[in-house]
Amino acid sequence: MADQKKTTVAVIGSGMAGLVSAYLLHRDSQGRYKVQIFETQDRLSLDSASFTIPSTDAHNSSPNRVDIPMRAFDEGFHINLKQMYDYLGVGYITQKFVYSLSKYSTVNEKKYRPYFLHSSSNHHLPPIRPEGYGYLQWIMQITYLAACYFWFTVCCFVVKPKVASASNEEETLRTYLKRIRLPWHFVKDYLLPLMSSVTTCSHDALLGFPALDAVEYAKRTYRQPHYTVISGVQEVQSKLSKELAVNFRATATSVKSIGSQVELTWTDSNEVFHTSYFDHVVMAVPPDVVGSLFEPLREAMRVIPVIWGESVVHNDFSSIADCSRSLEKFSAKAQKRCDQAQVMHIASDLSSTESVHQQSSTLITNFPISPINPDKIVHRARLTRVLRTPKSKEIVNSIFTANQNEPTQVEKEPLWYNGKDNVWLVGSWCWDGMVLLEGCIVSAMRVATSLGVEVPWIISPSEAVGHPKP
Repeated sequence: MADQKKTTVAVIGSGMAGLVSAYLLHRDSQGRYKVQIFETQDRLSLDSASFTIPSTDAHNSSPNRVDIPMRAFDEGFHINLKQMYDYLGVGYITQKFVYSLSKYSTVNEKKYRPYFLHSSSNHHLPPIRPEGYGYLQWIMQITYLAACYFWFTVCCFVVKPKVASASNEEETLRTYLKRIRLPWHFVKDYLLPLMSSVTTCSHDALLGFPALDAVEYAKRTYRQPHYTVISGVQEVQSKLSKELAVNFRATATSVKSIGSQVELTWTDSNEVFHTSYFDHVVMAVPPDVVGSLFEPLREAMRVIPVIWGESVVHNDFSSIADCSRSLEKFSAKAQKRCDQAQVMHIASDLSSTESVHQQSSTLITNFPISPINPDKIVHRARLTRVLRTPKSKEIVNSIFTANQNEPTQVEKEPLWYNGKDNVWLVGSWCWDGMVLLEGCIVSAMRVATSLGVEVPWIISPSEAVGHPKP
């Protein structure tokens, strides 16, 4: 099919959602689509925040690529992501983690020794005894945590969160945890730090999430192994972007529907404005950017919270809590079993949590809350995080559901829906679930199937629209 007869598609953004959308449309079996990616940076954004750590091993000169942010995944929640990796031939390995939980005081800027060492999916039983804990204190702590964790797990599978109704807003995680009477000490010191390390937001923001999001995530990841890509997300980026046309340093400034086409206004590296026309435009950008580009969603996107944070690569080991003896003993035993686990240091103050993963002699701190010696920082990356609230969930679900005739509680008029006027949204926030990579894949698959393109890794038709609700 000649290019002039093909359906033209512009994809704004080259993160996971943008690249998967472009990949699927570009590889349409009937060759109907001509795709262009518009990226504001000078490189693809999926791997742009990552960092290469030079090798310190004289016998192995290969550098180590560190994904920023870390993109571990599992089988229970990241169903479509894993199937896509298998289809693309992306290599991944089972990754075990050990999380040290400690407290940080903003008063004296001090990190205290860990009060608990937790192994992912409980791969190490009994738990590692923290330094300074006597056996009786340790046994009492384990007994208490086992009871709390058992009760929380049972509730996730048995006690359904309350959904929105005509008279009531959807139940938040805070309300749900109070309703199931989970001890607040357990919530504050154990549950929130672990969940905040995944959601990278404040405890208050996390407690404001729809309870159903957190409960579904807990159920789907229960006792599931974790995986990481062997060569890092750069391999995924390379496979998805092969043969794609990309306009670098091209910043979109406006998206408008003009008749049967979509007008895209953008600036190049010299800040010269250009206007291009496409049959479809796919916006793979955060909600605040969508609102600035596309007038029909300007007000609606203000309801969806977006925060900015930072990931810092450094070698300031004084910034992590001291738990060396406990972990040295654990590492020695693990080496005998050929069972290595990556160490994550999780520290919390009264309102937030930072996570630090250790890669060789380098530390990567995500959304830091404690000081880091600036002389020991080697790389910084700015990260975007889209949050969930009952109101933002309502807006997102209205955009991506089939019934577009009823107005939402937030909007007086029926809201714009995905695909209207040939404009589409994709991203980790563009589905009904936790804002993680799986949302990128599901939303990209939805665009492809809506445009008649077959998704090659789909095993069952229902997977094209995301996870079925229980």
